[in-house]
Amino acid sequence: MLTVRKAVPQDAVLLAANLRPDDIAELNASGVPDIELTIREGIEESEECYVAVSEGDIPEIVFGVVATEDPIVGAIWMLGTPAIENNWVQVLRETRQWLNKLFGDYKLLGNAVWSGNRIHIRWLRWAGFTFLREVPVGDHVFYEFAALNLQEIT
Repeated sequence: MLTVRKAVPQDAVLLAANLRPDDIAELNASGVPDIELTIREGIEESEECYVAVSEGDIPEIVFGVVATEDPIVGAIWMLGTPAIENNWVQVLRETRQWLNKLFGDYKLLGNAVWSGNRIHIRWLRWAGFTFLREVPVGDHVFYEFAALNLQEIT
């Protein structure tokens, strides 16, 4: 069972050392030179950022939303250790509540995911994100995705 708390920059150390291979591959495909630094910056730059921790307060999944140049659009992101697969039912069960929190005042959340990150792609589809187009990044293909804040519409 995972519990969720606000992420702190120090969480980046254990996360970087234990990321899922597909998350490492995605970061490498996007040209990230220093995974730990990138996670730390993601935590620091996010308006909202949380970490799911296992027993002993071990960071397993980090997720957040970073402001973009457009004030109605937030860039959502998530990285995880193999615990994301071991706690899949809990992750799915709690997805909606955390997405609602990340949406905040944003009307749209989006980003891009590496085409080889099958678990994240499956989760994004399940969570209601729409895949918009393929985006080449070097020799890799990323899928741009987005979701509307349905609470804003109703």
